Amino acid sequence: MRQITLGSLIRQARGTELLCQLLREEHALLRAGQPDAVAGLEMSIQELIRQLVRERESLADALQRAGFAKLGPFLDGLGEVERRVFETWRAKIIADEQESARQATVNADLAMALWKQSGSLLSHFQSQVAPKERNTYTAKGTWRDRTATATLLRGRF
Repeated sequence: MRQITLGSLIRQARGTELLCQLLREEHALLRAGQPDAVAGLEMSIQELIRQLVRERESLADALQRAGFAKLGPFLDGLGEVERRVFETWRAKIIADEQESARQATVNADLAMALWKQSGSLLSHFQSQVAPKERNTYTAKGTWRDRTATATLLRGRF
């Protein structure tokens, strides 16, 4: 049981460390303006998160099969030196998860700001390209020559 638990903690620690690196890379790609690369990296991040969840669930199942409700009671039964090793890996997992959450928030804020900037820039370009008068062309697609002054009737005799 000790080897299973320690192996799972080490895999989780390495996975959360990799998650931090991927999120930092995503931030760099967002700043560089490479949305295609961000989309591909996002798929890798989601798959890594799924694997981390499965690893955590399998550890919880293994602990329950051994008669422990959580990791804490399992660690209480270990010696001082061995317990310190397990707690070191657990502390690394917690620190990397907090760093990942912080970086994910920064990335989400940056992505939202870029989306708003693109939307306002598109609106500005549309306002520059669109004709000022709405009735420039008739329904038949011909040019409608409007007078500059207001008139009630217009036509030929």
